[in-house]
Amino acid sequence: MSSFPSAASPQANNTMTMLPSTLLESLIPGYGPVSQVIFRLTGVDVGLIVSAALVVYGLGKSVEFLFKKAYETFQIYFMSNIQIEENDELFSQVMEWIAEQTMTRKSRDLKAVSRWVSAYEETDEERNASDDDVLDESGIFNFEKWASNIPPRYEPNFGSDRFYHEGRMFKFNRTRREKQVKSPWGDSEDQYLDVSCVGRSTEPIKELLNHIKRWVLTKDNKMTAIHRPAPKEERVNYAWDRQSLRPSRPMSTVSLDPHEKAKIVMDINEYLHPASARWYSARGVPYRRGYMFWGPPGTGKSSLSFALAGIFGLDIYCISLMEVGLTESDLNKLFSHLPRRCVVLLEDIDSAGLRREGAIEDSSDNDESEASGASGDEPLQKTSPASKQGQEQTGFKSRISLSGLLNVIDGVASHEGRVLIMTTNHIDKLDPALVRPGRIDYRVPFTLATRSQARDIFHRMYSTDRDDVEEKSAPPAAPPAKIESSIPERKYASNTEDAEFLEMLTRPPVLDILEPEKLREMAEEFSQLLPEKVFSPAEIQGFLLMRKKEPLRALKEAEVWRDEMLAGKEKGRKAVEAK
Repeated sequence: MSSFPSAASPQANNTMTMLPSTLLESLIPGYGPVSQVIFRLTGVDVGLIVSAALVVYGLGKSVEFLFKKAYETFQIYFMSNIQIEENDELFSQVMEWIAEQTMTRKSRDLKAVSRWVSAYEETDEERNASDDDVLDESGIFNFEKWASNIPPRYEPNFGSDRFYHEGRMFKFNRTRREKQVKSPWGDSEDQYLDVSCVGRSTEPIKELLNHIKRWVLTKDNKMTAIHRPAPKEERVNYAWDRQSLRPSRPMSTVSLDPHEKAKIVMDINEYLHPASARWYSARGVPYRRGYMFWGPPGTGKSSLSFALAGIFGLDIYCISLMEVGLTESDLNKLFSHLPRRCVVLLEDIDSAGLRREGAIEDSSDNDESEASGASGDEPLQKTSPASKQGQEQTGFKSRISLSGLLNVIDGVASHEGRVLIMTTNHIDKLDPALVRPGRIDYRVPFTLATRSQARDIFHRMYSTDRDDVEEKSAPPAAPPAKIESSIPERKYASNTEDAEFLEMLTRPPVLDILEPEKLREMAEEFSQLLPEKVFSPAEIQGFLLMRKKEPLRALKEAEVWRDEMLAGKEKGRKAVEAK
């Protein structure tokens, strides 16, 4: 009889599986005893099954590794890629476009977004949300009730996906990386988009991005983007934040002489034309244009700036020199990160408290300014009276000197091609070096409202030309019967005062609908009740807004409001004189 064990005996099986069993025992404590128990009960050698599984797993990992390396090699040599950073405006445009594609609607991995951005940046769901059943039992609009009908917006989650556009396959990859400098607002990550396609040329991706930009333009063709400086801690990565996207303001809503508005539009239109840049360059003239809007507060200076940006399809970049901590270095960085064409708005430049260093020359007077035919500045003095007065009134001392601002505006290293607009309430308090020709090319005076402007404001406020038919026929209020039936259920309607308050809420809404001819007559009558150039357009508009659907009431109460305002202005004037 042979001394060797048979192949069917346990000893033979142990011998055959000794090597993998030893390996598994080192990896999985207790594997040996468990495998022996299973073998005695079932007669199945677990070691053979595990060994086969390890071989299959190893082969699978090898194939996965080889495929990954092959795909990475393919990407390097046979695919093109364009990356978009989160702080770029194109990022949000691409995300918005992809969110409306078929790939997003059918995807099983999405990200829900319900973050509110702006009152003007409504989604399609918000615009289509029903206005019915959004009032509580007292007829008061309940935002929570209305918002509950709006579903979240869905967009692709982090990771990769594929989509087709015009017969070509593209790969979309959304990733995030930790910021080197964390934001005080809690943002610790930056997002990136990678758009790839097969081929050694990026032209298909560029065409796709151009298509997306045109697509966004068709949606936002009446919107104006408002940008403001990013928080100081985040300017390491980018300089500007897009604060909002507002409907472009029509020029007809700006209270200014129509001929003056036409002249401004024609001047900016000629300046922005591509041929003008070549004309300036051929003659050695700096390609810049500066505008000064000056006049009392509330006369429409900022409104005109927004309207001009909307007409020419430009983004508007607002800078306040009163921002705490804003240094000349920050200001230089902000101006250096401006796009090729835009509107730069420096508001209330007279209140910035600009300091003027003594015994220095105006460093922004350069050969370029001389070539433009601008006259030289007067010798610099120490801190100007306007600067002192601004510092005394605000208690804040600007860290930006006058020469620093002038260098940013038209110094040797300043950028060209943008429209610079400054606004001020007191142009006579500005330093002559700031408003000299070559820096300010066009001055637009704003006055208190004339009678013609008061007439136009009244007519615009109550005209229904721009209203929807539904808004004319269905005022946003609940039926009085429904409101009255719910009054006894209110727990605070237990005394006379509360009952009177609820009674006011149950009154039917007043909505005066006038014929165009009648409205023009009332607008003319309203303008005759107000004195010439005494009230600002903002004051008149504020009075009408309190009666925005009641032109008859506004006309009836105009004289009382006028007398009260005149008395208040006289009292304020005497108080100032007494000081």
